[in-house]
Amino acid sequence: MELGAAALHAGWSAARDDLVGETLTRLAGLTTPGLPEVLPIVRTWWGPATDPARAASPAALGDVMAHISRVESQLLPASPLGLVWGLDEPLADAVHALVRRHRRHADGTSLAAALARIARLDIAAGRWGAAEDAAAEGLASAERIGAEHIAAECRNCLGWLAAARGDGRSVGHLTVRTLHLAGPRRDRAVSASAHWNRGMAALAAGRADAALDLLARLDEHGHEAAHPIIALLASLDTIEAAVHARRPEIGRRRAEALDAWVRRTGAHWAIFTAHLARALLDEPAAERSYRAALDVPGASRRPFDHARARLLYGEWLRRQRRRRDARQQLDAAAETFHALGARPMLERARREQRLIMAPARRDTAVGTGMATLTAQERRVAQLAAGDLTNREIGARLRISDRTVGHHLSNVFAKLGLCSRRDLAATGISGRS
Repeated sequence: MELGAAALHAGWSAARDDLVGETLTRLAGLTTPGLPEVLPIVRTWWGPATDPARAASPAALGDVMAHISRVESQLLPASPLGLVWGLDEPLADAVHALVRRHRRHADGTSLAAALARIARLDIAAGRWGAAEDAAAEGLASAERIGAEHIAAECRNCLGWLAAARGDGRSVGHLTVRTLHLAGPRRDRAVSASAHWNRGMAALAAGRADAALDLLARLDEHGHEAAHPIIALLASLDTIEAAVHARRPEIGRRRAEALDAWVRRTGAHWAIFTAHLARALLDEPAAERSYRAALDVPGASRRPFDHARARLLYGEWLRRQRRRRDARQQLDAAAETFHALGARPMLERARREQRLIMAPARRDTAVGTGMATLTAQERRVAQLAAGDLTNREIGARLRISDRTVGHHLSNVFAKLGLCSRRDLAATGISGRS
């Protein structure tokens, strides 16, 4: 049984549906007490994403998780899998129970694995301090016993937190070792998570093109970082990067995968994210989609995602010149980001708040910021306001796309702006 559960995790991490299917078939042949009762739901969660199946009713999930834990705890879904199925709370309860059990029995390897699992779930629930503590403890324990896969999962949790907090240097440090070791092991889930972290950091720094180059790999057939479940979790980052990089076809491809997952699972998280995807990709449907996302039951249980939806909606409302409505969404988003310590998103919300100031106050703030731009930042800003892409600007100024993104990030921060549309509205393209 234990070997079968380990094989299930290995096949899933490698994105090998054939190995997962073979393992589930072998498990069905075992006579372990309790296994026949839990195997159908285990098969539903772990099986290929194309299988037409739905999970147990939410009311029964707590009992189901407890039953699986008694049979073999490793049959519980991996944390990313639990998140896309919307199993956050019952899975977290089950894994917290495992942490307590393994502490009592001084089982170092199992404790490290459980800590890695709970860190990912605590991140989603907005318990970032607890997630950081669990991931750090799990990492130290995994490195001490040589459990590299567990260590990599812990590093990826810490890397996600670093990206969300705007600590790009830590993201780079944490992902270098992970990617170095994950490639030869063909651990696509680990590689995909590291790419996601790097993509998040690039997007937070205003480098949409670089972010998209990383995030688009997550569903690229044959790529070492391609993993369907991590691609689903990273959908909103990918779609937003695609919109900013003016490559909406990549965003639409990810949105189609989300819609398919909604049809398969009915998971509230997937419904929420699919609405946000539609809002970003379909301007006429934007307001209807933002409202629908915020109305999804339980959406606020993932505070970062919920605040991000409010931020996106607030940005859209501000562009429609609905200042009062925008302020309501932006204030709520900023409050959550501040509480979480999500610095890039907080700064973005605050820039939007400044943009809905009275016009005279806003013009003064922009005018003051103009005087602080360097000569190169001004040239980049003028070209960006003239509707050139990062690649086109880089070619004209003979600098890299990444450098263009860095300059634009500085320009937006200094002027209190959030988009090229806002930049064009300042009239900078016509200034000498």
